[in-house]
Amino acid sequence: QADIRRHDPVSKNSSFYYGAEGIHESIASNNLGNHERSRGAVYLDYDVRVLRRFSFSVGGREEIFSASHREFSPTASAGVWLRPGLKLKGSVSRAFRLPSFTDLEYHDPANLGNPTVGPETAWGYEGGLLWNPGSRLSTEITVFERRDQNVIDYVLRACSAIPADQLPPGTSCSMLAADVYHAENLQRLNFFGVETSAELRLPHDGRLQFSYTALRGAQQSLGALQTKYVFNYPANDGMVAWTGRLPGRMIARTRIGLVDRLARDPYGLWDAAVMREFPHFAAHMVLSNLTNTGYEEIPGVIMPGRSIIFGLDFFLRER
Repeated sequence: QADIRRHDPVSKNSSFYYGAEGIHESIASNNLGNHERSRGAVYLDYDVRVLRRFSFSVGGREEIFSASHREFSPTASAGVWLRPGLKLKGSVSRAFRLPSFTDLEYHDPANLGNPTVGPETAWGYEGGLLWNPGSRLSTEITVFERRDQNVIDYVLRACSAIPADQLPPGTSCSMLAADVYHAENLQRLNFFGVETSAELRLPHDGRLQFSYTALRGAQQSLGALQTKYVFNYPANDGMVAWTGRLPGRMIARTRIGLVDRLARDPYGLWDAAVMREFPHFAAHMVLSNLTNTGYEEIPGVIMPGRSIIFGLDFFLRER
């Protein structure tokens, strides 16, 4: 991957940001075969600040895959301080994602990629309020919607219903399970949600943070078909975290999160970390999943249990 980026001020309160990127990727796999692809992109963004009260940004990105396939992704955002400490903001943007080599080519007895799968696209809309009543407290609430098309997911189908040209070379249904998760594009999928957060600044550089996100999804009817990933999202996701200083010049952080995935049992995670800086190095220790909670972010993939990581960072200059 190669990138070139630049920004130029147009006036005291406005700037142009622009650049270009080039990406080449390839894979050599016993399962997926040998494949490669290249793509390039250019982007431009114009950013404006007016009277320390208004802000506006508009831009676009053109990504080129071949002589006949390209994607344009525009974006626009704006904000205004209604009064000191209260800001109204909003944005609209388009995004897309190419299918991975796994989506296109992977196969095992129960899962089958699809070389005809195309890129997925989405339009996102959001609006919210930022409230900062004083130097110690700040809060934010955002309402958002995301409208996806051609979403890439794995759908459970009878192997006999899959076109022969989408089976891997040299493979037949007798070599696969009777029902196979097959990569496909789902035409429409909409998400609606609200995200809230608050931060309280405490004495001695301490911070107490809260956040909560509620998410709901709706898609076209799939009848009796089952999808593997799309409807595994967290319907409710909450977090509380504390950061502060301990005796002995140590900095500590702890975080407790609760995740409630759709149609599954909720689970909680507790992480903690502590760090201390010395003149030429810093020592840190990170403790993850302290309660040793058993959970799966993706069905069938068990996530790690309790773990402890200790590390040292060395500095060339005294800090």
